[in-house]
Amino acid sequence: MTLARHLGIDVGTSGLRVAALDAAGDCLWLEKANWPVPPTPDGHEQTPADWWVAFDDLMRRLGQQAHLAEVTSIAFAGTSGTVLTVTDDGAAEGPALMYDDPRGHGQIEALQQLDLDPDTQLSALARWRFLAEERGQSGRPVSQADWFVTRLTGQHVSDSNNALKWGFDAVAEQWPAALIERFGDRLPEVHRPGTAIAPVTPDLAQRWGLREGVIVAAGTTDSMAALWASGAAEEGDGVTSLGSTLALKLISTRPVSDAASGVYSHRFGDRFAVSGASNTGGRVLATFFDSEALAQLSESIDPAAPDTLGYWPLVGRGERFPVVAPDMRPRLTPRPADPALFLGGMLRGIARIEALGYRRFAALGGTTVRRVLSSGGGANNQVFARIRERALGVPVQTAEHTEAAVGAARLAALANGEGT
Repeated sequence: MTLARHLGIDVGTSGLRVAALDAAGDCLWLEKANWPVPPTPDGHEQTPADWWVAFDDLMRRLGQQAHLAEVTSIAFAGTSGTVLTVTDDGAAEGPALMYDDPRGHGQIEALQQLDLDPDTQLSALARWRFLAEERGQSGRPVSQADWFVTRLTGQHVSDSNNALKWGFDAVAEQWPAALIERFGDRLPEVHRPGTAIAPVTPDLAQRWGLREGVIVAAGTTDSMAALWASGAAEEGDGVTSLGSTLALKLISTRPVSDAASGVYSHRFGDRFAVSGASNTGGRVLATFFDSEALAQLSESIDPAAPDTLGYWPLVGRGERFPVVAPDMRPRLTPRPADPALFLGGMLRGIARIEALGYRRFAALGGTTVRRVLSSGGGANNQVFARIRERALGVPVQTAEHTEAAVGAARLAALANGEGT
């Protein structure tokens, strides 16, 4: 049996997934573990101990089955913007504030008074300051992925993808002077994703059946791990995630940002991944059609037909990208009596918004899109793919892999010099 050489762990909101790659980079298997997610009245908090129990139990089981005996490297992806604080020995001081927790708005206003570029991303930094100022947590700040790196290695470090929403300058690859002056050594040392950090501690290696010296790599965010998994590698490659919303990423030689529309750039090797997300997407389709109806009606849609309805499909009020229109209402009229015509109009509307998104990246200074790889639930609809090709004017293909854990495993391979 071919044994796993690199592990990628995608830590999410209700569980984690582990992907194993062999020495050739092929995915051998995927495993998952879940944890309880009790409701929290004032926001979205989770207990890091629940993450650890699920991870530790899964690793022990895999180790007992001898699946980890030849592993040489590990990397983690986590939800972007999730924040917790830790003591010097890596113990969590309290619950984590998840990426969608609304608290920290007051802290953002104070942080914006610092001498920072107006496009600096501050949402995670603001959650940390909320924990420090409102709850008295004085420990070091870490992201979800950082915390696992700390637990496995004892090192307080981060990666440039997760650190972006802490105010890190991904272009200059350094903390802004204003943040260093304000927070000093409380800020972590930041590395590019896929950089070798340190080996797994001997006690954990023995516990999980790992050999000595397994390297833990600097990790990434969940969306960036999905980009690494997709197979996108060249300048001009776009990746569209067709999930509940419409999320775009573009590999560009030039970084671009626009805080007003939520456009920002992550490091992606020696290039940049320009990112933006519209409020349109699968959620609005699900308001009108179940999955069976979507599949059946799509078969009777002509992908070459023109977009005559001009829809802008939204669930509620407000758009953020490719236009900033907080008061925009859904545009879904006139509505044809034929449900296939109605669905076709919605699909063409989403495709038009996608095309406008990539054009917006180019207008801001990014690379022109040359092909688009698709992930998410909508990626399997071939009629929709042809509609999108017509709107985009470039080839549309399915991503190599859609599991973020596979992307994290590819970063783990980089730490051993075996990935590209």
